[in-house]
Amino acid sequence: MDLKDYQGQIEQLLPLMRESDFNDLLDRILFGESTNVKFLVKMELNRLNAPCQRIIDLRDKYPDAKEFTFGQKRHFLDETAIKAFEKSLKRFNNSYTMGVFEDVVNQKRESKNTEKIKKVKALLQAEHLNLQRSNARGAERMHFAIPVQFLTQDGQEIAATTSDISTTGLRVKISPEHRVQTGTDVGIIFTGLQKEFSGPELRNPVPYTLVGQDKTKDLIWLRLARTQDPTRFDNFLDGFIKGNKHRYKINTDNLLHSVTTKGYEQYYLPLMKGLPLFFSHHSEPKLESVLCNSQNLPILEYWRDEKGENSLSQLLNPERIALILKQPQDIKETLIFSFIHHTECKAFFIAASKEELQQSGLKSLFLSFASRKSSWRVYKLQLTVAEPTILKRQFSEHSPQNVSRIALEKALEVRYVGWLTDVTMEQHKPSYQSLASEIKSANQLNRFVSKKQTHFEQLPFKFVQQRQEKRYNYNTLVELTTKAGVLEGSTQDFSPRGLKIALTQAAQVKKGEKVLISLPKLQSLTKTMNLSRMVYRVVGFNPARTIVHLCVGKHAESHTGTEFFNLLIESNPGKLSEAVEKLPKPGLELALRHLCCHHLLSAVNFIGRHHGHFDVGKLAINAQAHSLAPLLKAFNKEKNQFNLTPIFGDKQLDDLVATRLKNLPGNEANQRIEMYIHIDDSEELKVTRCLDEDFFDDSERKAFINHALQHGHFYSLIIDLTRVGKPDIESIQKELDYIAHYAIHKAKQVENELWSICAIVELFDSTVETLYRFGLRDPQS
Repeated sequence: MDLKDYQGQIEQLLPLMRESDFNDLLDRILFGESTNVKFLVKMELNRLNAPCQRIIDLRDKYPDAKEFTFGQKRHFLDETAIKAFEKSLKRFNNSYTMGVFEDVVNQKRESKNTEKIKKVKALLQAEHLNLQRSNARGAERMHFAIPVQFLTQDGQEIAATTSDISTTGLRVKISPEHRVQTGTDVGIIFTGLQKEFSGPELRNPVPYTLVGQDKTKDLIWLRLARTQDPTRFDNFLDGFIKGNKHRYKINTDNLLHSVTTKGYEQYYLPLMKGLPLFFSHHSEPKLESVLCNSQNLPILEYWRDEKGENSLSQLLNPERIALILKQPQDIKETLIFSFIHHTECKAFFIAASKEELQQSGLKSLFLSFASRKSSWRVYKLQLTVAEPTILKRQFSEHSPQNVSRIALEKALEVRYVGWLTDVTMEQHKPSYQSLASEIKSANQLNRFVSKKQTHFEQLPFKFVQQRQEKRYNYNTLVELTTKAGVLEGSTQDFSPRGLKIALTQAAQVKKGEKVLISLPKLQSLTKTMNLSRMVYRVVGFNPARTIVHLCVGKHAESHTGTEFFNLLIESNPGKLSEAVEKLPKPGLELALRHLCCHHLLSAVNFIGRHHGHFDVGKLAINAQAHSLAPLLKAFNKEKNQFNLTPIFGDKQLDDLVATRLKNLPGNEANQRIEMYIHIDDSEELKVTRCLDEDFFDDSERKAFINHALQHGHFYSLIIDLTRVGKPDIESIQKELDYIAHYAIHKAKQVENELWSICAIVELFDSTVETLYRFGLRDPQS
């Protein structure tokens, strides 16, 4: 038996033990129970009432514990434990018994568990990760306090004191009664240095721009940036800092923030699902460049036509972009729907935004017809006005060797930054298909056929370990055998584990399908290997299916193709040309990457693992303009933080992240989840969340949404969970070594923080798409 089942009866009997008719009371309270049960309960009562000789000492766990004497025994208890002790004494007739001892110990154990629960709740507070480069500073900063004279544009002279100095900026403090305007040009006279040095470079005011100020109760801290090209003063200051860096403490905080941010970027950018877009605007917005990685490459490949040329500019044509830019908000966004019509080995891309469908009156026809196609896609497009001027300081001061002049000039022409996300979900198709019971006059959709196509640059992110092996250009005859028959073509490039082939006609293949490859001309190079009917797996193709990407299976080491191509590479050192995309503007990718991070249009949460449990770590998001910011601030408790309770509350962090990460197959790194959220703020703030799979059908979904719209706020999210590998420490090693030279514990802290990241969760606001799909409208919008 388990005495826990009789805890209620034991509590009833405890104060009755000294009664003369205790045995009768015991029989009455335990009426119907066996003699054995009554015996064990009585033994437990005797045990709890037995005098206790044990001392309770909590000093090692609770520093505020103090001496507490009872019955000539000295205990050391904190205030909570003393209250528990005194309360328990009343239950045991003012005697120190085993029951009193256990009550105090159990109370402290429960208190510890409660603290753990509170700690878990606190884990849902995500620290804001700001990827913007506005206040980037690369020069060494030295803590150095000297008096200076602060001169404003209106002739005001203010006594100030420096906090730290560098060749590119300055931080000074002034008293709070002064009023200065951010963004104005000022002059600084280094009166403190004039007492020690007499050079002419110190006689005149040095020009600065006031870029920011932080106010406290007693002081105003001003952040100043140099506004001119290097002068004799800068040369003097550079020499002064180098000569005194061992004498005065070097401030590594700015570099520490920069290197931490870069470490997080190295995790996210190679795995982000959205496609960053960059538009120029001479006379009309034109797509100039995109940044691609292995995760967003399918968006680009979808728009590749039968000639192998990319037609994405047809989707993002100037007319469509200009229409979206008319929206008043900082981040403009829309939904674009598309499908591909194949005829006579040609691919026609047909696309329309929700605004265009509204204007044309063809919403039901387009969506119901298009959603029946296997090529059906739903895109979310976001746009914002770019600030390319942030690149001038970043690259003119810090790493000019990484970005060529022509690349910087090209990046400075960017006027708009965009983000294209594929939010297509197979389970949504029936909802769209039900918009029209019959499909008639599909020819009316010809007006949405994309025709105008312009060239744009596809720039790959360059990261460590992005590609497992080199590819080499090589053209030779190839035969592809599928279930439908044999097709001829030629190889375009190869690696030991993969092939890219071009066919004379479309191949009826699917992703993941196994095919047979023969290389008849290369067979003459070997007599020991059979290069016919080798098994490969299809991993990708263009819409016309004339360009097919293939890879070997799991057992690459025993694959004939892998063995042959390894031998071919070893036998021809320096003779094979590596398949590398040559970039005409070296460094353009790096410059655009900075613009992409400065104008982050996504929201990504970095999941960490500490001592066996998961926490939400940091959240990268545009705190002012992102549509999910109000949701993630609803339960917020700390400044500069966001609270992920609406998404991960009620143990969803374990269910959605921990469990799913463990269950992901070894060859899969990500999973997509859809969630519906209702925030009820009518009385006490409450959140109700449901996964899409929790609903039986669309009628249940619509009922949930309607209730949420009428009683608070509704959000729907697409959550992409991605497992990550080890951090790219090599890319930040130089900065870490510098920090370690002055503060080794800080460098170690950054490394430990990056190594603790185990997954990233990318959050896409799909609320507009959900409401549009069900024909609903948010009354608060």
